[in-house]
Amino acid sequence: MPPAPHSPGTPSPNQGLDREAEHLLAELVHLDTTNLEDPGGGRIEKRNYAKAAEVLLRRARDLGLEARVWDAREELKDGSHRFAEPRPNVIVDLNRGQKDRLLIVSHFDVVPVPDEQLTRWKSPPHELTRREDGRYYGRGAADDLGSGVVPGLLALRDLARRDDLRVNVRMIACCDEETGGAGGIEALREHDAELPSGSPEAILSGLMTVIPDGSPYVAAGSSGVSFVDVSLPPKSRVTEFLRVTESLTEFRTVAASWVSALPSPPEPEGEPPNAHITGRATLTLTHLRAPATGGAVAQLTALRSASLAANQIPAVVKLSFAGKTSALGKLESVLTSQVRLPFQLRIQASEGELVAEVVGRSGHGGYPHRAHNPVPESARLLLEALQAGALEDGRVESATMTLDLRSPPEMEAEQALEIFRNYFRQLENEVAGVKADVPPGRERSGYFISPSDPRVESLRRIFSEVSGRTVGIYGEYGGTDASALRRITTPRGDPMPVVVVGAMDETAHIHDAEESLDPRYFHEVIRLLTTWVERTP
Repeated sequence: MPPAPHSPGTPSPNQGLDREAEHLLAELVHLDTTNLEDPGGGRIEKRNYAKAAEVLLRRARDLGLEARVWDAREELKDGSHRFAEPRPNVIVDLNRGQKDRLLIVSHFDVVPVPDEQLTRWKSPPHELTRREDGRYYGRGAADDLGSGVVPGLLALRDLARRDDLRVNVRMIACCDEETGGAGGIEALREHDAELPSGSPEAILSGLMTVIPDGSPYVAAGSSGVSFVDVSLPPKSRVTEFLRVTESLTEFRTVAASWVSALPSPPEPEGEPPNAHITGRATLTLTHLRAPATGGAVAQLTALRSASLAANQIPAVVKLSFAGKTSALGKLESVLTSQVRLPFQLRIQASEGELVAEVVGRSGHGGYPHRAHNPVPESARLLLEALQAGALEDGRVESATMTLDLRSPPEMEAEQALEIFRNYFRQLENEVAGVKADVPPGRERSGYFISPSDPRVESLRRIFSEVSGRTVGIYGEYGGTDASALRRITTPRGDPMPVVVVGAMDETAHIHDAEESLDPRYFHEVIRLLTTWVERTP
């Protein structure tokens, strides 16, 4: 029987969160735990991590649960700090004196809200707002505060009222998930790796892990993700920048040839573009600066994508040009005639300057088919202008771009990167000085567990029961913290199974403007987690 669609319709205004849940979710959304890493742009921000940890610590203890903070910043034995700022991870335990434990892993950091998105939010992104459609809007309302952190904590609250549990339960609310988990799940894994086998001090120790950082289905695998930073040397030409952009864009064809055994999840509109999960390669952060030369032909002086995170596809790319009025007029004519739907072009012209905005549709870096990425389209327009003689092939002061590279769940990230490096060598032969780099902590492999594993099937049956619909098993394009748990074994010596579920339905708009949570899926996650724990033998 094929799985039923996982959207049950419009939520009723009367089916909201209870007071306790709404208050905690609103407090966390308001804190703004933005996690921004843009090495190319020289920006690193970890907002309010410590405050979020304090909120969760206090609330867990109020519920009568054991709770502590493990900060990856303080871990080095020589007294030095691995990170410049706190990287707290909250560990909450429900102990019933049992020998076995189950793990729930979530994350409290959120992706940035770029200026471009602000105009598309109908309410302040860092204020939880419930609207007439019954949904709760705000950055992190779904990913992962409303899908994982709050329902996970409230599931422990409900389980704490029972005295017949046959397992202990540990919930971990990590930081840094949105940028690869360096100070979060990866640091926790490294901590455990330094301990003797079977040490009671191990944090990631259990029979099975559920990560409520996904959609209303069971994900038995999640993509690996690597962020490749590409740069050109000063005094490169615009044509060289465009050649690099073109080549990186074309690599998506190579990545698409990597096919997983896991089927693609349902799509908001129609069928998925591929029957199974494939590799993905998407240009996201792209910046260029160039001087104005005052020549007879228009000059490109700046290009900037309106995104702040490497895993965000921008909605807008802003192009700035300088030149004489006649030269800019010719350029405007070319750009206007060459832009293609679904992209739009917004132009503002003044004396000696022209600003063009190529407008697409933003989205999650792992799901480029749900977005209209204006980065390749902007490069194509610039190439058309060059070929028409309306743009000067000028010198470039600096040019950087980031490739969001997704490998299938079964593929090692290093294998995907090696294929990319071999591909990139041709570009190095064509463009002098071009470089590609993956900064430390910015790559991770995917995770895969057989859908036929009885523990996966058991969780699927429970999810179907508590939701009242037939839940399917799929792969997940979004990278998750499951990747860090791939080689961890249970105390019994078996590979520890990890499954991703969640409340992020088709209209959650994670990583984009108008991110929102359907409260019914929120409650489903709580029921799923509690039932799973109650039935574990």
